[in-house]
Amino acid sequence: MIDRGFSPWNGAERRGRLGELSFPWMRQAVTWDSIAIGGGPAGAAFALELARNGRRVALIERTQDAQHKVCGEFLSLEAQDLLRYLGLDIASLGATMIDTFRMVAGERNAAISLPFRAAGLSRFCLDEALLSAAERAGVHVVRGSRVTSVEPSDDGAVVRSEATVWRAKAAALATGKHSLRGLTRPHGRMVGFKLHLASDNATQTLPGLVQLVFFRGGYFGACLVEENTLSIGWVMEAELVRKIGAEWPAQKSYLAEQSSFAAHLLNNARPLFAKAISTAGIPYGFMRSEPIGPAVYPLGDQLAVVPSFTGDGMAIALCSGIVAARAVLEGKTAPMFQRDFIHRVKHQFRVAGALGRILQTPMLCAVSVAAANLLPRVATKMVSATRLQRFENLTGRGKPQAQAGVGRA
Repeated sequence: MIDRGFSPWNGAERRGRLGELSFPWMRQAVTWDSIAIGGGPAGAAFALELARNGRRVALIERTQDAQHKVCGEFLSLEAQDLLRYLGLDIASLGATMIDTFRMVAGERNAAISLPFRAAGLSRFCLDEALLSAAERAGVHVVRGSRVTSVEPSDDGAVVRSEATVWRAKAAALATGKHSLRGLTRPHGRMVGFKLHLASDNATQTLPGLVQLVFFRGGYFGACLVEENTLSIGWVMEAELVRKIGAEWPAQKSYLAEQSSFAAHLLNNARPLFAKAISTAGIPYGFMRSEPIGPAVYPLGDQLAVVPSFTGDGMAIALCSGIVAARAVLEGKTAPMFQRDFIHRVKHQFRVAGALGRILQTPMLCAVSVAAANLLPRVATKMVSATRLQRFENLTGRGKPQAQAGVGRA
């Protein structure tokens, strides 16, 4: 069941914070086979895979209710196959179909056929669907509880939240872009933003398309998600954010100036959030090399952060969760899992890093767009090179197949 604000304390303690502040020794230790810290795709996949194999699993999510996340909301073929393996039908959730990638630099653009059929689906919808699937599989989902630390122990791991001490034979660190104290990642120079908008122009011109606009100091991505909602995500250097301001009117004006393709989507578009959500210090290219402990498995962005323009972050998160769960089931330690996973994605990260340096250089980016128009097959191969590789047999279905029945919202 989903437990919102779970606490094992007695009635006297539940009457208020006084019990927690005055009687901390009365906290109880709750023991599980495994615990997932974080309810995003990586943590949910980890918990779901273990629960389906008969393990007692708890998942601790810091938010009380569904939340939007800073994410491009693009689902690659690999991500779709992993979600299908986990029991999700993204078509029924309203996912849109994407078969074309438009690359933009100023007024230059190239439309490239994707080597797979992708999809657009909001994290607001996807994360809740994954948590519901985990609950149905028997995972004890705890919401509204903030984990403060995870520490290795002699028999697994100790997870401390604001109200409870949890013990488990294995724990997954799946907190996404939010790091726990003592387990921080390098501080990157990029700031990420995300916003949903109602846009008639996007509804008319963006179906079947994901669009990336590159500019000096960042890039802007757009696609449609469920209910013909325009989902935009963009990253830019922190120095540029300080210069133009972080508020949406200033950001909108700046983005519209970079290309008429961006301006067209944003013209007369109505924001559906009170303000754009953001996260700073994104460490693109980060791969966690140091183990945390024998039974603490870092997942998703706590394990490796691929550049957003690849659109493969969701696949990596889901894959890391399932592979880590398999490692637990097979008795493989967290360092063994971590070393093997990083080895498998190194090539993808090298290609993405090199391509990112090219696309972040205005002159080289313009040349790349022109080359993509002249040599579309080469461009398609470059897209394939930035995808998750060497996990084709993870779901037991061989090479991933396109999601049947995914249509435009």
